Amino acid sequence: MTKRVLGYPELEPVTALLAYIGMLCILGAFALETRGIIHSRGRSYLGLMAFGSGILGIRAVHTGEWAFVVLEGAWMLASLAALVCPPVVDGPDNV
Repeated sequence: MTKRVLGYPELEPVTALLAYIGMLCILGAFALETRGIIHSRGRSYLGLMAFGSGILGIRAVHTGEWAFVVLEGAWMLASLAALVCPPVVDGPDNV
């Protein structure tokens, strides 16, 4: 648990727990992708990344870690953009 939050200190345990859930979503998506179980352009991977990044971004705002707010916000937006408008590819190695 962190000792410094910007507001609502009573929510610190909740945002800490949610941060672990977000972290597990991101790490789980990465682990499944590296094992070939899901694809990095697939809805499952992108959904896990968007959800996990969004939750970690909320935690970063709550603790005032602005660099992580930017990082997680960018990951979440990139994942959501790919979900809404997926890229068109010709083959498995074309990006």
